[in-house]
Amino acid sequence: MIPIRAHLVAAVAALLVATPRRAAADLPGENVDFMYYGRMGIGWTPSGQVVAGKSMNLGDHKAIGGRLEEGDYLEPGIRYHIKKAKSESDTSVDLVTDFEIFSLNGAIVSDLANGDISDIKIMPLQAYIQAKNVLTEGLTLWLGSNLYRKNDIHICDYFYFNSLPGQGVGALYKGLDVAVLTQTGASAFFATDLDAGMPAPATPAIVQRERTMLIAQYAVPFGPGTTYVQGLGEFHVVPRSADLNRNAAPGVNPSDHGEVAGVKLHLDLGDGDFNDASVRVGDRIANGAESGGSTYSTFGQPGTDGSYRGALGLEIVEHFLWNVDQLVSINGYGTAHYSRGSTDYAPPAGTAAVPNSRLDYAFGARETFYVSDQLHVLTEETFQARKDEGRATGTAVKLSIAPAVVPTGERSAWARPEIRLIYTLCLYNQAAVDQLMSPYLQTMGATKTAHFLGARTEWWF
Repeated sequence: MIPIRAHLVAAVAALLVATPRRAAADLPGENVDFMYYGRMGIGWTPSGQVVAGKSMNLGDHKAIGGRLEEGDYLEPGIRYHIKKAKSESDTSVDLVTDFEIFSLNGAIVSDLANGDISDIKIMPLQAYIQAKNVLTEGLTLWLGSNLYRKNDIHICDYFYFNSLPGQGVGALYKGLDVAVLTQTGASAFFATDLDAGMPAPATPAIVQRERTMLIAQYAVPFGPGTTYVQGLGEFHVVPRSADLNRNAAPGVNPSDHGEVAGVKLHLDLGDGDFNDASVRVGDRIANGAESGGSTYSTFGQPGTDGSYRGALGLEIVEHFLWNVDQLVSINGYGTAHYSRGSTDYAPPAGTAAVPNSRLDYAFGARETFYVSDQLHVLTEETFQARKDEGRATGTAVKLSIAPAVVPTGERSAWARPEIRLIYTLCLYNQAAVDQLMSPYLQTMGATKTAHFLGARTEWWF
């Protein structure tokens, strides 16, 4: 992997050197927009264990609580204007590419500090062509790998309602947004292969199936500002597993499908204030919802016939921002997720039942106090609970304080970069400790009281 990565970096550098003089002159803004999200920092523990990036939250997706103790992450991107529009009705064509850089073990991303470049992962995140005002004015087409998500609670690092990163093709026209997306079983992140009862594949056959998702969204504006109501519909389908080397036995990897419906209300309250509320429900293989998972992250166990008959996933989100006279901004949220696998699930004879349902919910808020233009103080409170079927309910209370220097002097909850000194206290109940419900507990061991002390910067542009 290291030589391949080194060759890739060298090739990119050579390409930049070989760029024509005219194109290089256009880089400041004529043909290329450079985009970048990132966060870097350090964290300490008395025992010296690596704690940065070890979430204290009670969910596999780390999305039901605060994110101040997150680890290093870099996401540089480029938007290359193949054709720039000369007017609002003119056609424009862009190539969008993004990469993500992170550590496999939660350690420091920099190889200068980490000492082992094999711990660092560099992956393509987006690569797609987007054309606006093609065929007819107002029509946008895109094709490629797209993050394809539009709603998030930033303080949780939680994309909700319509978070469907994937590869496919899409179109936007006025309030209508449609796409055909695919996922494969090539990695855990894009896992769609239903492995129920599947025996080890015959060498070298590896049975992977492609999930196809048909997505339709429609937003209707009304009222003041950007207020709108939005509907969401999804249809997922996975074919029966079969290839030239092997046909699946009855009840193993059958064809399956899933449907999703959702509605979101966005209220523009003026002066940057807003309120978002959404509900989404999915069934069968589109039941992903636990701890903020996407609908294609199928949850739970299949039934005796290998399908997800009766499976269900429910997501409810409330999110708001309230700015008070340039003195303080309050960003709050509430989330609830219920996920259930197939109602036909039955554990094999002689084995213990695996949890086939989960309920998790959380409430939290971050306050940004503007002590001065360049000195802000962040405080954050979170309560979260998680209940896995057949097990006791785990809870956690997190309290954080983070003085932050904001060099730009902007009095806004969105001002970046921020240079933060962070302290977080997390109090777990006994059930959370016994089940090691968070990555922090899995790293540090059983403790009801958890501490994080660190310094971190976050930026975006």
